[in-house]
Amino acid sequence: MRALMISNPNSTSVDDATLRRVVPPLLAVPGMRLRSRFTAAPGHAGAMVRGLTAAEVDAVIVVGGDGTVNEVINGLLADRGAAGPPDPGALPALAVVPAGSANVLAGALGMPREPGAAAERLAGLLHSGVERRITLGRAGDRWFAVNAGLGIDGEVIHAMERLRARGVSANPARYAPTVLGAWWRMRRDTPRIRCTVDGVDLGGELPVVVASNTNPWTFFGQLPVVTNPATTLDSGLGVWAVRSIAGVRGLAAVARLVGGVPRRHDPLRVAELVRSADDAARVTLSSPRPLRFQVDGDYAGLRDRVELRAAPAALRMVAPPPGRDFSAEGRRGSRWAHAAAAARRSAAGLRRRLRTWPHPG
Repeated sequence: MRALMISNPNSTSVDDATLRRVVPPLLAVPGMRLRSRFTAAPGHAGAMVRGLTAAEVDAVIVVGGDGTVNEVINGLLADRGAAGPPDPGALPALAVVPAGSANVLAGALGMPREPGAAAERLAGLLHSGVERRITLGRAGDRWFAVNAGLGIDGEVIHAMERLRARGVSANPARYAPTVLGAWWRMRRDTPRIRCTVDGVDLGGELPVVVASNTNPWTFFGQLPVVTNPATTLDSGLGVWAVRSIAGVRGLAAVARLVGGVPRRHDPLRVAELVRSADDAARVTLSSPRPLRFQVDGDYAGLRDRVELRAAPAALRMVAPPPGRDFSAEGRRGSRWAHAAAAARRSAAGLRRRLRTWPHPG
């Protein structure tokens, strides 16, 4: 087994202690020859794997968040698939040890979202040769494994990246006020997005449109946030849109993107504002003015037109077989247990920050 491990030292959970938990289980895989490299700047992870083939490396292991995973996917698939679907057999398999702030892909794959536990699970999968092929999304020349969004979603990611550039870590306590701020700003100049799904008009003048390749859409701490329960890594894309962001109902609809409103309890009838579609092969988004666009949690610039396509079975992943159903977990009530735990962790983090905050005198 020849594996290349790529670690992002700027990811939320990557430090010496984490790597001491991650590396030993991987090295214990019989026949393992593991090379380790660290990223030095944005885009470096993609450059490291560009042109890499299965004849050179059996697996690429990413220790980082969804952004680093996205870089690696785009590096592996660079210049591939231009004339047709990529050949996943020609590429190394991809494995993920989650060490970011959301780790959506790892969660959707059914991997533990704690790095040490994920490395233990991954070691067993590598030893037994367990793999699966997943659908990828494509936005122009950029691939994505998790989600893409135009409008408010892009605004939120752009704001979070500005906070991270100032040294502020991404966590649920930051996302909630950031979503509220984006809603408040865009309410005064509401996006008017037209969305077509496989040639069928889903609606015009939509202020929020997101496309997901996974279920859940994202995580709010440990809480899985489900927008399209029927979407899986084996299907086409899921599309979720909101007709209005005006008033309390509009804010509640936007809050669903971070798990702020449960699907079961809907006293404001938020569901009436939602438009959705599943198993989409092609999604086209257009806007009279450029809007911020995000791909896999990374800001991707201003766009007035985006075409998203699904590429089935485009990538081999070292991961458990399909079977984890987050929407079912939500129906069993664990959703709110996760939410309570996430709230406790956020409160504890806030108390720690206040204790270490510099005081005058």
